[in-house]
Amino acid sequence: MTGPMKFGEYLKNRRTELGWTQPDAAAKASIEQSYLSKLETGKSFPSEDVYQRLVEAFSLDTEAMIAALYPAELDRLREIEAVRKHLLEREHNTRSTTRRWLYAGLAALVAGGALVGLAQVDRGGAATHYTYQSYGVVRPGERDDVFDQDPARADEQTISIPDMRGPAYTETVPEGRRMWHLVGANAVLVPARFGWALIPGFALIIGGLGCFFISWRRP
Repeated sequence: MTGPMKFGEYLKNRRTELGWTQPDAAAKASIEQSYLSKLETGKSFPSEDVYQRLVEAFSLDTEAMIAALYPAELDRLREIEAVRKHLLEREHNTRSTTRRWLYAGLAALVAGGALVGLAQVDRGGAATHYTYQSYGVVRPGERDDVFDQDPARADEQTISIPDMRGPAYTETVPEGRRMWHLVGANAVLVPARFGWALIPGFALIIGGLGCFFISWRRP
């Protein structure tokens, strides 16, 4: 792929592609050969009228030509209406694309920051859980020591809960009530509820910064 070139070089390359000599090309464009020579060597630039003749004779594609020329060359051709129109359209498209990259970057940063913040809401870690034990369900009308009198009735259960409810507490169940007694406590590792949000959050933040960088580097 060739790099940027001057207008004269572009014109000469096009003439070569068509297989024309300089006199042939000058005749087809209805201009003097000496003037075409000045155009090809960069000593002169075409007027509006001459440019239209060149477009018709050489089948020039203004948009393709603009993409191939140095910016400084385009400034010299800006007075030509067809060139100016394409330049303005390209500048508008560039600004629109830049704005889209900026908006995308801003949205990614906001979303990433929100996810990182969410991950900090519940960071997990070590927590104390309390172990309670119940011998069984005490039915209505029965004494609390019913299981001492009738061990066969026992339906022992043990639970571990994160909140301390005192040395004992009563829980109402459909069959009656359960008496829970504290029998111990132990430390457990509780995972963060929203820990999953940390990685996509940082990924979005990095992506947002990347969008800003792209918008800054766009020509």
